[in-house]
Amino acid sequence: MMKQFLMSVAVLGAAVTLAAPAVNADANFAGKTGTTDVTFQGDTTTTPGKDDKDPDNGATVGGLTLTAVPSFTFTDAGATPKITEASTKVLTANGVSTQPTGDTTGTNNTSSSIYVRDTRGLTADAAGAGYSIYASASQLKAGDQVLPVASLNMTVADGKANSNGGLITGKSAVSVYQANNSVLKGGTAKTAGDATLGTVAGYGNLIAKGDGKTNGDNATGAVSAELNLSSNAVQAQKYTGTMYYTLVDSATSAN
Repeated sequence: MMKQFLMSVAVLGAAVTLAAPAVNADANFAGKTGTTDVTFQGDTTTTPGKDDKDPDNGATVGGLTLTAVPSFTFTDAGATPKITEASTKVLTANGVSTQPTGDTTGTNNTSSSIYVRDTRGLTADAAGAGYSIYASASQLKAGDQVLPVASLNMTVADGKANSNGGLITGKSAVSVYQANNSVLKGGTAKTAGDATLGTVAGYGNLIAKGDGKTNGDNATGAVSAELNLSSNAVQAQKYTGTMYYTLVDSATSAN
């Protein structure tokens, strides 16, 4: 998992006036009101461009954390695909993700959700409020053999609104196969090993966005993927690859 960029943090405050307690109408009393308040400090403990670890084993930078992301095992209607079916059938997979320790999204998640924690404390209209999630899939290999992939598309369902009215919205049928080699904003194509990953291009294609009210813990809806092969030149063995996810604040997002 990869993170990009540090954002300045807004300080949130709240004030509540306390009313005088109810008393007997015949009693003599003197009353005066006071106030109570609480101010929350945003997270500024991480370094720009560095993948730090938080207690939930997520990757975090500048108060934004990917606490859990899904993996995929592609099958043919639940069964191991046959070589004779390669290139003739779409192989599907539901993501498999584990709800992170301490997550408070409750029913706002599924077993395949992408989980995001935003502790920057930004208001909805602050610069950089909200965030974007990008994905890119590597080649799938069995030793030196490369699976002949025609396309690998991901669909992310919307999450449920939190108590603040914020939610993560997903996108459908997004092409993610080797998407970190794409060029965005007219920049130079970059790969996952590039130190400047995410500054201009190279962090994959947009699969979901959190709005300006997605403070705290939030999750997407269900995440699924479809794999299409270009030929049946495959071996009877397991092909494996990596799915890269990048979480970027809205001020630096390309989409």
